[in-house]
Amino acid sequence: MQIRTKIAIQFTIIIAAILIIFSLAIYYTSENFRKQEFYKRLTDRAVLTAGLLKELKITEKDKKKLREANKTFLTKLNAEKVLMFNEKNELVYASYEANSFLFSPDFLNQVRKQKYVENIDWENQVIGQMYEDEEKKSYVVVASASDKYGKDKLKNIRDTLVISFIIGILLTIFLGVIFAGQSLKPIADINEEITNITAYNLKQKLNTGNNKDEIAQLAINFNQMLERLERSFEFQKSFVSNASHELRTPLAAIKSEIQIALENNRTTDEYKIILRSLLIDNQRLIQLTNGLLQLAKSENRDNTLVMKPTRLDELLFKAQEEVLNQNSDYKILIDFDDIPDDDEWVSANGNEALLLTVFTNLLENACKYSQDHQAEAKIKFNDKHCIVAVKDNGIGIAASELGKIFEPFYRTPNASKYRGHGIGLSVCRRIIDMHQGKIDVISEEGKGSTFIVTLPHL
Repeated sequence: MQIRTKIAIQFTIIIAAILIIFSLAIYYTSENFRKQEFYKRLTDRAVLTAGLLKELKITEKDKKKLREANKTFLTKLNAEKVLMFNEKNELVYASYEANSFLFSPDFLNQVRKQKYVENIDWENQVIGQMYEDEEKKSYVVVASASDKYGKDKLKNIRDTLVISFIIGILLTIFLGVIFAGQSLKPIADINEEITNITAYNLKQKLNTGNNKDEIAQLAINFNQMLERLERSFEFQKSFVSNASHELRTPLAAIKSEIQIALENNRTTDEYKIILRSLLIDNQRLIQLTNGLLQLAKSENRDNTLVMKPTRLDELLFKAQEEVLNQNSDYKILIDFDDIPDDDEWVSANGNEALLLTVFTNLLENACKYSQDHQAEAKIKFNDKHCIVAVKDNGIGIAASELGKIFEPFYRTPNASKYRGHGIGLSVCRRIIDMHQGKIDVISEEGKGSTFIVTLPHL
C-alpha cells in the first residue's frame, strides 16, 4: 500500500472518529433535553390538574367539567393521561373515561416514598408526584404521554447528522487523497531524481526545495551521503590505480632480473648478487603489500574492533623496539614532559595493534627522513587528552604540501629520493580518526617536522 493511500485512510479514520463523537454528543444531548423538557410539561400538567381539582372539590360533576376543560382549553399531549390516587391508592380522578385503569401499585408506593419519580412506559414518559390539599390529605398525581412531536424533531436531527456524516466522510476521502498527493509530491520528485543517479554520475544532486522543512532536510542529507559515496568511489579508484602502479614497479624489476639471469650461464657469485637484488625487491613488495593491508584495515570502521585500555607510553616503547630491531643505525629518544601521578592520564581506550602501527610509522619516518637517523618522542597530557609528539630534524615539508601528506600514495617532491610508497601517514590519519583523536603536523622545509597525536585518555 502506498504511503499516499495510508495517509488518506488514516486522515479519513481520524475525521470519521471526530464526526461520530460530535454527532453522538449532539444526538444524546438533544435526546436528554427533549426528555427533561417533556417531563417538565408532564409535571406542570399534573400540578395544574391537581390544583383545579382542589378548587372544584373533586365531585363527579366537577371531574367531568375538568375533562372538558382539558380538551377545550389545554394543549392536548399525544396519548395523554392524568390520574390521581388517594392514600389508599384508589383512583379519584382520570383525565379520560374508561372502565378500568391499570397502574402498578409499586410505582405509586415509590412515588409516596421519593415524592417525585420519572419513568418510561413503552412509548410514553411517565411522572409521579406527591400532592397535598388543605386538609393535609396526600394524593399521588400521575401524568403520562408520548412526545411524538419531540421524537419527530429528534429523528430529523438524527437523519441530518447521518447525512452530514456521510457527506463529510466522502469529502474527507476526496480532500485526503488530494492533500496526501500534494504533501508527498516532493518525495515523489526526489524518487524520480534518485532513479537517475548512478555510480557514474554521483555529482548530480537532489533539489533541496526551501531548505527548511523535513523533506528539504532529507534531500540535504541524501546529497551529503552522495558526496561521501563520491569521495569513497574516488578513493577506491585512486587506491586501485596507485596500488597497481606501486605493485607493478617491484614486480617488473623482479621479472627483468630473472630474465637477465636466465640469458647466460653465470657463476655462483653472480647468482648470489642477483638473488640479493631479488630479495631487496621482494622485501619492497612485502612492505608495500603490508602497507596496503594496513590501509584497507584502517578503512574498516566496523563495531567489531576490539578496544581496551592501553598505556600509550608502553606502546611507544614497543614501537621504538620494533623500529630499532629492523634498523640498527636508527636512534630514538622517548621522554615525558611531566611524570604522571595517575596511569590513566597516559592510557587511552584503543586497539593496541592499530595504535602500535601509528607510532611505528611515525618513528620510522622521522628516522628515515633525518640525516642523522634520529627521532625524539615526547609524552604530554592534560585534563582530557594524552599527547604524543614525534620530532625529527629531517628534510621537512613545504607549507603548500602540508594539506596533502595524509592522502593515500601522496609523496612530497623532496621525499621522492627516499624509499617509500606514501601509505604510512594515510594509515595513521585513519587509525587516529577511529579512536576519536587527531593528528597534526608542524613542519618547515629543510628544518624538520613534528607530528602531534592527540588521544582522549581514560
